[in-house]
Amino acid sequence: MIRSLAALIALMGLLASAGTAGAQAETAPPAAAQPATGSPPEAATPAPSEPAPVSPLPRIDAVFATDGVTLTDGGKSVLFYRTAPADPHEAGRLNYVHPIWAPDGAVLTEDRPADHLHQRGAFWSWHQVLVDGKAVADGWFMKGLTFHVREKRFKGDSAGGGTLVVNADWIVNSAPEVAYVARETTKVRVYPLKAGARRIDFDTVITARSDTLALGGSDDEKGYGGFSVRLIKPDRLNFGSGGKTVTPAVGPVEAGKAMGFAWTPGGGAPAWTVGLACKANGAPITRWILRRELSMQNCVFPGRAPFVLKKGQTLRLQSTLILRPATPAPAGSKKKS
Repeated sequence: MIRSLAALIALMGLLASAGTAGAQAETAPPAAAQPATGSPPEAATPAPSEPAPVSPLPRIDAVFATDGVTLTDGGKSVLFYRTAPADPHEAGRLNYVHPIWAPDGAVLTEDRPADHLHQRGAFWSWHQVLVDGKAVADGWFMKGLTFHVREKRFKGDSAGGGTLVVNADWIVNSAPEVAYVARETTKVRVYPLKAGARRIDFDTVITARSDTLALGGSDDEKGYGGFSVRLIKPDRLNFGSGGKTVTPAVGPVEAGKAMGFAWTPGGGAPAWTVGLACKANGAPITRWILRRELSMQNCVFPGRAPFVLKKGQTLRLQSTLILRPATPAPAGSKKKS
């Protein structure tokens, strides 16, 4: 059952109250038992029972497995970062995030949908991968390119959040001899819930290890490529940016620095909204591929013309997802202390 924002706020208030009460119970000294005046001696007063253990407030943590890492919040799954392919015949199907769960447990992303088998949760890839001027791979379709994950580590922070760091090598395997063409470091930071909303930051740095590495979107007027997300039930989505409704088009749509996605209620659609904002080398991305059909949503970078990196140069992609309840809390519903 999907919780409303008011219910989540109330739940957090109850957890905070429980933590305070538990701390007081543990630190307050027990009062000495006093026998009544003139009453006969009594047996020794039994020691007071220990207070029930207090559950810690939810915080972000990580569960490591051979095929990936699950980030959790108070034991509840937030996302899964795949670091090894599920099928050995699909050597390039890794280095992406799916599922992404809403705070109520609803799955918001799709992997391998029947209409586009190559789409996969939240992913960052390009159709055009060129090394020293030669097309060697199609990262979007996961052909000719795979990843060797060298390291995955996690660190929590004092605010209750946490960051997963994944270091991977880009390996081109389309020729008889494999080639190491880039190094990637992706950081995924998950923040604690705030007023029922979840924030997730993706920070990817790609460093060229070949003399030149060029990344480009689809070689057509669409030019899609870069950070993308395949949301569930995309044919029920509505779009907005800068307080205005946005209408999808075949090619890129110019809009604001952030895009909002909301499902039309009913039909099993989640009661959540999703916000997305992207940057490339510090500059906000304002071109979007939007689909109110069975497909992905994309922050377009660089477009059709490839972005060229010389050896040692970097491309940094930063993307932020915000998951919010679709129904805001009623006015005056905040619980009084």
